[in-house]
Amino acid sequence: MVGAWLLAAAISLNGSWEFRFEEGKPCAEADPAFEATDVIQVPGCFDAMPKWFMKRGTGLYRRRFTLERPTQNAWLTIDGMGLYGRFWVDGREIGTNDLPWSRVKLPMGALSAGEHTVVAAIDNRFDWNYQKLVRTYYDFHCWGGFFHGVSVELDNRTLHVRTRDYRTGEIELEAVGFASDAFEAELLFDGQHTMSAEFREAKTVVRVPNFKLWSPDHPNLHTVAIRPTRDQTAPACSVRFGIRTIEARNRGIYLNGERIFLKGVNRHEQQLQLGASTPEGFMLADIQNLKAMGGNFIRGAHYPQSQRFLELCDECGVMVWEESLGWGNGQRYTMQNGINELEDLKFIELQLRQTKLMVRNSFNHPSVIIFAFLNEQNSALPSAKALTDRLIATIREEDSGRLITFACNITEKDICHENTDIIAFNTYPGTINGYPGEAAELREKIFNMKGYGINWVTAHFRQKYPDKTIMISEIGVAGDYGSFDPSAPIRSEDFQVEHNRLVAEAVYGNADIAGLCYWQFFDTRTSGRDCLGSGKKPNAMSRAGLFNWYRQPKRTVGMISEWFRNAVPENLKTPSK
Repeated sequence: MVGAWLLAAAISLNGSWEFRFEEGKPCAEADPAFEATDVIQVPGCFDAMPKWFMKRGTGLYRRRFTLERPTQNAWLTIDGMGLYGRFWVDGREIGTNDLPWSRVKLPMGALSAGEHTVVAAIDNRFDWNYQKLVRTYYDFHCWGGFFHGVSVELDNRTLHVRTRDYRTGEIELEAVGFASDAFEAELLFDGQHTMSAEFREAKTVVRVPNFKLWSPDHPNLHTVAIRPTRDQTAPACSVRFGIRTIEARNRGIYLNGERIFLKGVNRHEQQLQLGASTPEGFMLADIQNLKAMGGNFIRGAHYPQSQRFLELCDECGVMVWEESLGWGNGQRYTMQNGINELEDLKFIELQLRQTKLMVRNSFNHPSVIIFAFLNEQNSALPSAKALTDRLIATIREEDSGRLITFACNITEKDICHENTDIIAFNTYPGTINGYPGEAAELREKIFNMKGYGINWVTAHFRQKYPDKTIMISEIGVAGDYGSFDPSAPIRSEDFQVEHNRLVAEAVYGNADIAGLCYWQFFDTRTSGRDCLGSGKKPNAMSRAGLFNWYRQPKRTVGMISEWFRNAVPENLKTPSK
């Protein structure tokens, strides 16, 4: 209910499903009439469970639900899954899902009143023949299962809300999925303020009554429900949104006209025992830990984010970078069997489709301020430039009011930043790209190492792009939890503190840098044997986290908190022209 307005219902399919795991078998060979051998919980990752731990193959799922009355249309909504799926309703195949981590809706068609059966075949194998978005070399574990739940929705309508003037509360509403693009409607704001609106070409412009702006310090949210005037008995459609603008100009970032500095961390959607199906309590704990540090920003690495996580960021006041799936594509060190994904037509189509869907799914989340793609692609290649420009155009066509970039780890030969709003770079001076040396040498590398040092990379991009905003999207180093030594050897918590303090000194002292995003929030699992970096990461664990697997803080958290909470970066002191 919104006020006295009735909303269309959704049927949750979360809970116990009948299950069968077929190791090594592709979902193309799945039998929807399978004989179940087990039960499994949804949401959940089957390859995180003891019985099928780290195994790859196809998980077969079955669940029944009941409709009280017939419906002409219904949609099966999958809120993130991996890595490829086929779906049936009442023995009829309704479609596939080839977009890992994305929220995807599959049309189910007309359904009668009574009981219905949903069957899913979820394949977590790496297979270039049909799943080209996920590669074995990706430096994070790719899980199998349903990450954040499944539901049946009986209404596919929504509203896209655009802030047109944050000073007056003027917004544009776009009606998506409605029967007509020209109609009159009644709007209900925040459950109490009604007004009439006339939609033409599916859009109308109105001012929100008693509006309040969204920001990290004041995460104010509004709701709007819509009911077409011609059919007062039809269920209303309602969305939540925030009023805010984000801009990149004058070598800085501006939220609602005020210059800000991004203080953040990279975050994978992982939990030690549950894989990618992170419970809401852990999501909220991560947000609270970030806020306690004085942080205001999370980069969601390296795939579309859970809608529930973004809702919590909306509510708690955390700005988010969201990106479509990719890692190192086109790089010399990632080309398997000579394949450059950036030239593959199916890979390109999947990138464009997932990126567009990401923008539409997250349209009304004020927390999302940056849309991105293709982490650490080979941005020196013409094929990378061509796909980058197509992805930028895809995002801009949606007119969502976000900044656009990608995380770049190529400096001197990069050719892909011509049309981005922000230059964001990943760099690991003195660690991945060499050895750290003693204290003075490490400092010099972090500050000035050619090709990787913070000041060197920033100066290079500033010379090439005199007016663009620059930020660091990844930088960090491993620190084994509980490993202490006054000599600060590599992988000790002491070395991690030393390294990350030098990073903060360099970033906060450089007026050209508008944001810092440490790698990474907490320790995570990478691929056990296939990942390029797994040989350098004991037990297939990335231990660069500021927190360990259990979200326990390492010593570096206290140091970074001092910088985030108390230091003023030069970028805020001396705004450039």
